[in-house]
Amino acid sequence: MLITLDIKNESKKESFLNFLSTLDYIEIKSQEEEKQPNSKKDKFNEFAGLWENKNIDLQTIREKAWK
Repeated sequence: MLITLDIKNESKKESFLNFLSTLDYIEIKSQEEEKQPNSKKDKFNEFAGLWENKNIDLQTIREKAWK
């Protein structure tokens, strides 16, 4: 079961996580560990070639935006 907690008091975060780590039935995964494979650079590269075969230029975009 996955439960997400939003710890609002940053100063209490470490003590709370230390307490949870003492419980043998709880596994703590930080957000950094889960987000690492999908970094922002990876997301950016997903859009490479998106407009490759489109005939779009800056003037066309401006005409559509300011009608």
